[in-house]
Amino acid sequence: MEPEAHPAQRKEDEFPPPWNYLIPLGRRLTIWGIFFGIIWLLRSFLPLVFLTFVFAYMAEHGVHGLSHRIHSRKVRTAIVFTTMIAVIALAITFIAPKIKDQAIVFASNISKYEEAVDKSIGDLRSQGDFWKNMLKDVTAKGVFNEVLGRSPAKTDASERSHELAALLIGIFRDVASVATTFLLALLFAFLIVADRKRIGRGVMSLQDTKLARFYGEVSRTVFRFGAVLGRFLEAQFFIALVNTALTSIGMLFLGIPNMAFLAGVVFICSFIPVAGTFLSTAPICLVALDHEGFKLVLWVIGMVSIVHAVEAYVLNPLIFGAHMKLNPVLVLAVLLIGHKLFGVWGLLLGVPTVTYFFGHAIRHEPRVRRVELPPTSAS
Repeated sequence: MEPEAHPAQRKEDEFPPPWNYLIPLGRRLTIWGIFFGIIWLLRSFLPLVFLTFVFAYMAEHGVHGLSHRIHSRKVRTAIVFTTMIAVIALAITFIAPKIKDQAIVFASNISKYEEAVDKSIGDLRSQGDFWKNMLKDVTAKGVFNEVLGRSPAKTDASERSHELAALLIGIFRDVASVATTFLLALLFAFLIVADRKRIGRGVMSLQDTKLARFYGEVSRTVFRFGAVLGRFLEAQFFIALVNTALTSIGMLFLGIPNMAFLAGVVFICSFIPVAGTFLSTAPICLVALDHEGFKLVLWVIGMVSIVHAVEAYVLNPLIFGAHMKLNPVLVLAVLLIGHKLFGVWGLLLGVPTVTYFFGHAIRHEPRVRRVELPPTSAS
């Protein structure tokens, strides 16, 4: 249930012009400045807060979906979270070790991938003057340095592969920290979902305290943005699962090695709209080029095109529906600016933030139409 605005917010007309506009505006700017200042101070906890929100949102939908079969909310909550923990445990036990080993193999083969790309570029140059002029100064090392943001001085392939392998090993060494964050997020999500009604009543009671103005200004915006973000992440999660499954079937059919690692890349990149397609396809094409040459790369591009055609024309209309429709050019601009300003958070939250801005923030609040009742005649 969406929070209602507190009556303290509805007194903007009691001041004479122009103060009837400037005072409420200053009050709102102050409130939002305090709100974002608190977020900035607690920025180190954002991964935990974000994961807690994701788990709680999806679990609440699961609990609600079981309501017609199981009446007890406590039992439904226990079933949903037991299932989530079992799925995560199975993934960590059986899938994570394969992804780790294949990621290290992929990193150690960077020099082989560079040689394969250089050979393909050389073959294209020999096809005619057009390709010779087009690819005049293009090398695999230059392309990799450009994509990875590396300086041209570090062009030794073995050095880069060792650094990348060390980076991947370092990431997997941080599994304890990541696992702790996941477990805490699951615990907090469980407590929130299990006691949602009482927590909701406690939060709504703030409108009867000295924080009423703050609550009235912030609550509806946070509620609506949370709903938009939750729908986006939930829809993108199911699309990522289907994309990963279809791409894995395609890689299995084409005989591409390191499938677990590449499927993991596809799943993660599926949460990045538009650009994720290219980011996830690049390593698959590199492995295919080294494995069987340029012909297999063409097959990979065809397979990925079919998968993303299914996503665009079947999954997106069914799962996303009419909301979250943004122009692809706007999506790319949002991702570019978001990544430049906020890094990974810009990639994850940029599109739902802009969707909320255009769909809710700049829209006028619907006005309640007053109906005049005819006077009743005295009997």
